[in-house]
Amino acid sequence: MTQLNDEHFEVIEKNKVERYERQKLTFLEDRIKTLEIAIESHAKILARFQMTEGKEAREKEYRKEILGEQI
Repeated sequence: MTQLNDEHFEVIEKNKVERYERQKLTFLEDRIKTLEIAIESHAKILARFQMTEGKEAREKEYRKEILGEQI
């Protein structure tokens, strides 16, 4: 059986640290993707809301100007 000396332990420890850093990076990349999807979804919802809000405002203006309704 091979003897493990200080150099071997240093290499093993270095590999552990590198593997841990890669895992952290992968986790953060996945988290960023999730947040990007959530932001896109919220942007779509907000856009729909703004379009609906604009439509309602235009309808009120139409009623006020054309039909002479009081609001």
